[in-house]
Amino acid sequence: MDTQPVLILVLAVLVVVLAGLLWRRIRGEKQQLAAIQRMNVDAFSEFLRTNSVDGNIAEVARKVSDLLRDAFGCDLILFLRKKRQNLEVNYFHGLRDFNRNDYRIPAGRAVPALFAADFRPTSLESLRGKLPEDYLQRLRDAGFDLYFPIFWRENLYGVYFVRSTLETRSPSFHLLLAGLAQSLSAAYHIKWHESRYQMVREQLDRAKAVPQSGAGETRPHSHLLKLVNHRSSQTLIPRLVESIRRDFGFNRIAYLYQPNGGSEPQVVTEGLPQAVGAPEKSVVENLTKAIKADEVYPLARVVREHPGARAWAQSLRDSGLEYLTVFPACRGRAGLLAFSGGTPAAIGREQFDALKTHVRDLITNVETYERIEEMSQTDALTGLANQRYFRRRLDEETQRAKRYRRNLALIFFDLDGLKQTNDTYGHLAGDAIIRHMGRILRNHIRSIDIIARYGGDEFCIIMPEADKTTCLRFMERLKNEVARTPFVVSGLENPLSSTVSLGGAVFPDHAETPHQLIFAADMALLKAKEQGRNKSVLYDEATATQT
Repeated sequence: MDTQPVLILVLAVLVVVLAGLLWRRIRGEKQQLAAIQRMNVDAFSEFLRTNSVDGNIAEVARKVSDLLRDAFGCDLILFLRKKRQNLEVNYFHGLRDFNRNDYRIPAGRAVPALFAADFRPTSLESLRGKLPEDYLQRLRDAGFDLYFPIFWRENLYGVYFVRSTLETRSPSFHLLLAGLAQSLSAAYHIKWHESRYQMVREQLDRAKAVPQSGAGETRPHSHLLKLVNHRSSQTLIPRLVESIRRDFGFNRIAYLYQPNGGSEPQVVTEGLPQAVGAPEKSVVENLTKAIKADEVYPLARVVREHPGARAWAQSLRDSGLEYLTVFPACRGRAGLLAFSGGTPAAIGREQFDALKTHVRDLITNVETYERIEEMSQTDALTGLANQRYFRRRLDEETQRAKRYRRNLALIFFDLDGLKQTNDTYGHLAGDAIIRHMGRILRNHIRSIDIIARYGGDEFCIIMPEADKTTCLRFMERLKNEVARTPFVVSGLENPLSSTVSLGGAVFPDHAETPHQLIFAADMALLKAKEQGRNKSVLYDEATATQT
C-alpha cells in the first residue's frame, strides 16, 4: 500500500490545525489590543479617584463591571460580595436560569485568606482542594475559568469569577486586570473606614447625652470624628494633636510619629512655648520597646533610666511636658505622645486605648487615600507623573509665570524607532527602554522641573523660569545623553541604543496659554521628526507654517 498520499493528507490536516490555532491566537491578541485601546484610562482614573472618596460604591463597582464586559471581553461575570459571614451573589452577567443560593460561600477564616493573596486573575483550577468540588464543578459547568479577589490588607470585600473572549495569558491582560482589582479594592476600603466612623460618630453622639459620672472623668467628644474627611496626612496629624489636647484637657502636648515610607521621625506640638526636635530613629525604637503599651512614664524616669534618650527627654521637660506614653500612628510604625496638665490616673485607660484605635484608623484612612491619589497621577511603567498630573501642573505654572512675569519652557520629545525595537525584540524590550528613560530624566532635570510621561513613547518637561537659551541648551544636553546611553534589556546579550527627537516652546515668547504652549511644543517636535532622528527644534512662526 502506498503510504505517501496518507502522509500528505495527515500533514495537510496538521497544517490546517496549526494555522487555525495561530489564527485564533493572533485574533485574540488583536481583540485584546483593540479593547485596551478603547479604554479611556485618564477618564477612568479620574472616575475612580472621585468616586472612591465621594461617590457611591455601587456606582464604582458598576463601572468596573462595565469595563470587564466592554474592555476586557468578559462574556461571563459573577461577583460575590462579602456580607456578614457569607460571599453572596451581588452582580452577574451572561448567566441564565441559576439559583443564587448555589453560589453562596460561607466566609469563615480560611476563605478570606484563600482569596486575599493576589490581585492578578488566576485559573479556577488553582482552587481545587480548597473549595468544595461540587462548587467548583458548578463554576466550570457555567463556563468560568478565571477569578480575582477584591481585598485590602486583612479585609476581603468580594471575588470576581469571569470568562474572557480575549487572549488571557498575556502579561498586559494580567497587569491591567490586577490594576482594576486594586483600584476597586481601595474604593471599598475607604468606604469601609467611613462606615466605621459613622458608627463611632453615632455612638459618641449617644454618649454625649449621658452625664459624666465623676468630677475628674473626661470623655472624648466628636472633634476627632470631624477629621474623617481629611485627605492629607500633613494637615491631618496637627489637627489630631489639637483634638487630643482638647478632648483630654492637656495643657501641652507633643506627638512624635514615624511618617509613611520610613523617613525620619517628626514631632507635632500644641501649646508648647518652643519647638521640640525629633531624636534619632534608634532612640525612638529603644523607647518604644522599653515603655509598655499600657504604661505612662514620667519624663523624669526616662531621663534617669534611658541614657540614650536623656537629652531628648530633658528637652521635653524643659518645654513643660511631664509624661510619655507609646502612641503608634499605624501598626508597625513608632509613635510617642508626651503631655502635661493631666495625670495618668485621670486619663482613663479605656478611653485612651479607644483613642489610639481611632487615630490609627484615621491615619490609615488618609494614607490609603494618598496612595490612591498618587496612583491616579503616576505612570505605572516609569514612576513619572502621568498626563493628567502634567496638565494640572502646566496650568498652575503658566498662571505663576504670568503673575510674576517669568519665562516658562515646555519640552515634548519621543523615542526614535521604538516601534522597530518592539517589532524586533518584543514589547518588553521597548518597555525597558521607556523605563530607563524615566531614570535618565530624573538624573538630568533641575529640582524645580516637572517631568511626565505624556503617553506611549512621548514625554514632556515643564521648566519654570527657563528662557529660550536655557531650553535649547537643555534639549541638546538631553539629546546627547540619550544617544550615548546603553539601554540594558534583560534577556538580550548586548545593550540597545536609542535616540530622541525634541521640540520646545517658551511662554510668553511663543504662547500665552497652556493650550497654545502645548501646541507650539508639539509643532516643534513634529518639525524635529521631519528633519530626521536625534534632532531638537525650538518653536518659531516658520515651524508652525511649514508643519
